[in-house]
Amino acid sequence: MKAILIDDEKHATEVLAIKLQKLRMGVEVIAQFNQPEAALDTLRSTAFDLLFLDIEMPHLNGFDLLDQLDRLPFDIIFTTAYDQYAIRAFRVSALSYLLKPVQEDELREVLVRWQQRAVRQVQQAQLTLLREYYTPAPTASNRIALPTHEGHEIIEVADIVRCMADASYTHFYLTSGRTLLICRTLKEVEQALESGGFVRTHHSHLINPAFLTKIVRQEGGYLLMADGAQVPVTKSKRNWLLEQIGGIERQ
Repeated sequence: MKAILIDDEKHATEVLAIKLQKLRMGVEVIAQFNQPEAALDTLRSTAFDLLFLDIEMPHLNGFDLLDQLDRLPFDIIFTTAYDQYAIRAFRVSALSYLLKPVQEDELREVLVRWQQRAVRQVQQAQLTLLREYYTPAPTASNRIALPTHEGHEIIEVADIVRCMADASYTHFYLTSGRTLLICRTLKEVEQALESGGFVRTHHSHLINPAFLTKIVRQEGGYLLMADGAQVPVTKSKRNWLLEQIGGIERQ
């Protein structure tokens, strides 16, 4: 695969290029830029597969750089310094990212996942979501992009009733009765939905408490959801849910 690296710090692109070569995963770095505006002609005229792009750059940040391109016939792995809003933005938009300073094991992991994907081109809907969530604003919509074989399906977080693990996959159960299966672990889904109040009730189940209708103690205990599903729950999580609901009732 052919890659282009863009970061305003020369040391960052040089180190990343060395680590990519060291991994021996078939990544050929065909260009490196430390001034994003200087990369525009190459991005428009060169065929390549993957762009490693820093977001926070002076004069022309990563988002503004992409806005100047008419087409995005490549995929993007963003690089960013740690920030809780930034990490949530990437998880919600289902776009790939690396935290600075880039670690070799994380670089290998993100490349393996990229190679396994059916769709290897960034989509405008994903970029729109990323931009909305990267800098949190009161008007930002509460949506999430779910990776599918065709691309990504964007749904409202409020429409998710529950999620269930299936090995390295996760089933999403929606208010409409539809189900979606995505190639992400339940742990990854839990992290993406953490700000939405979702609760991990069991190692294989994640629920939206808004659709919890009954907490049953008998038969080991389970939760009855609005879609009729009986979801297992650990004793500690069941007691925690009871405390939360009880606190609301006493107000």
